[in-house]
Amino acid sequence: MSQRRRLPNSLRWRAVGWMEMGFSQADAARRLNVSRSVVQRLWDQYQSEDSVSRRPVPGRPRATTPAEDRFLALSARRRRTTTVPQLVADHFQASGRRIFATTVRNRLHNAGLYARRPVVCVPLNGRQRRNRL
Repeated sequence: MSQRRRLPNSLRWRAVGWMEMGFSQADAARRLNVSRSVVQRLWDQYQSEDSVSRRPVPGRPRATTPAEDRFLALSARRRRTTTVPQLVADHFQASGRRIFATTVRNRLHNAGLYARRPVVCVPLNGRQRRNRL
């Protein structure tokens, strides 16, 4: 799974320096190996605020990316009988990062999937099934 990568402040300032020297946004993006839109947003921020540092955002950082959320929901849909601890183990195997079972339950809840708890029940034999019908 791909992880979002943030440009460190040193590279942000380096991109601004290149553009002040006359490089194009495409050249700066090519040198940094990022999209041109990233450099364009940096340049716009520099021109309006005289700074390229990241803005503080409220709240706790998310434990999973949107791609990981889709992975969890897809895994749960493919194997309907899987439990949350099994999904946690699958996520760890795929990404190498541990997440809490509560996080998985919340992500599945957002995807419209509920009740990922194993239920113990006694299987019915043929006569009992016929009687139920």
